[in-house]
Amino acid sequence: MDIRRLDVDVSIYRNRIQVTDRTTGKFVDQTAQHAFSSDGSLIANTRFLEDTIVRAIRQLLVGGFSLKDPIAHVVATELPLSPSQKDIVAIALREAGMREVLFED
Repeated sequence: MDIRRLDVDVSIYRNRIQVTDRTTGKFVDQTAQHAFSSDGSLIANTRFLEDTIVRAIRQLLVGGFSLKDPIAHVVATELPLSPSQKDIVAIALREAGMREVLFED
């Protein structure tokens, strides 16, 4: 079993999450099963955002390995995030298992 730190880049688009494992380069493009965006907001439904993030991360973990101090770098968003939206994204990523969340400009 491979024990390593999960270090991912996360990009958020309307009803879509992209996650890239920085170590392996594995890329997942996960479309939301239930819309988390609305016409006026990139993040309109927190629960569906978290569900989409979890689905994307699970695809990276296929094959099974242990995680040590997972970290997520939010590297791109379709629209700029307000401070409250950044808080929502950080909470969703932590609920999905990320220990540390960094927003990169």
